[in-house]
Amino acid sequence: MLASFYKLPAVQIINHLRLTVKTKIWITVTSIVLLFSFFILFYLPAVQERYLLSNFNKEVQNHANTVALGVKIAMTEQNFQGVQTAMDFVNKDPLLQFVSLLQVDTVWNKVHSTYQVTRTVFRTYPEAKKINIDAVSNDSTIIKRANFSTPVMKGAILLAFSTREIVQSKRNIRATSLFFSFLIFTIGIGIGFVLARNISIPVLALRDAATKVGRGDLTQRVFSKSRDEIGELGIAFNKMVADLSKARQELEDRTRELTVEKKKSDDLLEGLNKTLTDLKETQEQLIRQEKLASIGQITKGLVDRLLNPLNYVSNFAEVSNELLEEGKELLNTDKYISDEHIQNEVIPVLTMIDGNIDKIKEHSFSLVKIVRSMGRLLQAKSTTFIEADVNSYVEEQFAMYKGEIDAAHSYISLELIKGLNLNNYTVNILPTEMSLVLYNIMSNALYSIHERHLTDANFHPKLIVETCFNKQFVEIRIQDNGKGISDTEEKQIFSPFFTTKPTSKGTGLGLFISQDIVKSHKGNIAIDTQQEGFTTFVIKLPTSTSSLS
Repeated sequence: MLASFYKLPAVQIINHLRLTVKTKIWITVTSIVLLFSFFILFYLPAVQERYLLSNFNKEVQNHANTVALGVKIAMTEQNFQGVQTAMDFVNKDPLLQFVSLLQVDTVWNKVHSTYQVTRTVFRTYPEAKKINIDAVSNDSTIIKRANFSTPVMKGAILLAFSTREIVQSKRNIRATSLFFSFLIFTIGIGIGFVLARNISIPVLALRDAATKVGRGDLTQRVFSKSRDEIGELGIAFNKMVADLSKARQELEDRTRELTVEKKKSDDLLEGLNKTLTDLKETQEQLIRQEKLASIGQITKGLVDRLLNPLNYVSNFAEVSNELLEEGKELLNTDKYISDEHIQNEVIPVLTMIDGNIDKIKEHSFSLVKIVRSMGRLLQAKSTTFIEADVNSYVEEQFAMYKGEIDAAHSYISLELIKGLNLNNYTVNILPTEMSLVLYNIMSNALYSIHERHLTDANFHPKLIVETCFNKQFVEIRIQDNGKGISDTEEKQIFSPFFTTKPTSKGTGLGLFISQDIVKSHKGNIAIDTQQEGFTTFVIKLPTSTSSLS
């Protein structure tokens, strides 16, 4: 098997190899870093060295041309002191090795048929320096010539400069390139490590969790602190698993409950079969919609369609209760009071049926609340925003809510803290919708406080509403010291139909609707909570472009 694998072409071998995400990240980052390091370590220094050497050659040639021009002028004017002055032009340069004035002569043979050009050293600086008039440039010396011609003589300037500064510059360039190449390589490896860690670990965790969910384990959760697409993918995965688990449990419980009630109700519940079937189909449709999309996909027509059968269930349950009461009164008359079969078997069965109908009434009432909440969610929202002072608006809503508070919650301390609005910042709001947001959050806070009060004798309940102001946004903080919210509940707190309250007290749409309203104001809601400590809802709204005078 291994031998046949090695006989495969290179392309097929590569296709058979399985590269992980982490390996691909490392290969990509390492390739980029190596290419960039090669550029800095080899290519860039070579270009700079060629540039320095070319400039130095031009500079030496310019010096030679300048000296030759000076000598030419001095010789033309027969100013021999000027010849020395021209050569002194480069004497003080520390890189100068020598400068020579060469005399060029043309020597003919006797019959003037051929000639020979001879060059002799006329003057040199330093004077003791021995000059090779045929010398050429090498790695340590740059040699340049500049010819001149005068009526007195023809000649050339031979100029030699040391390249030690160029050599030193090359060394500095290589050292700097090596340093930056190492620095870039180190940074690149660090970036590769961070990328590999931040991408591969969450992806592997998500893969393992998805595998277990596929096997039926709906308790899996993925915890990621990143705020990028991977973190959002983890949040969406957790919500999906939680929704699947909740939907499956609700479906199983509801199906089991309906089956038991159907068996116990016998002929009395036969007339409700059609309604129960409609409810079951509606519930399954809601669950499918919840798994596939947001509540916004449910049309208003579904709400209108649900209200009639739900009202029918409630009314039919009321009528059934009345019939049962009449039946029990009839069976308790003198005619049947002595009948042990009726008293010991029939009346307990009727009592059990009465309890079942009460359950039907309770759940139908809960469904009516949910449907009506959905109707409020789907109804057309006001589009007329009003510029308002937040302190005044919150104070008004706080006073109204405080006046309507249930007597059972009168022991709770309610406090309003108005922030300083020195710059008169205002916000554009939909008053009715925002009032619903404040009502929902404060009602949830009172419920949480009351639940903790029932179990903690030393508890001092308090609800605080506070406003804070900033140039870009205004915050409305609603804080209670109730039971708090667990990590699992916090992740689903804004999900449609999620509630921590009993069926008869909560619909799971209050915070979902509140979040939708706040988003329509281009704001957001954040939560800060600690179990058995506190819960703070922070409503952040953008300030309007103008402020109240």
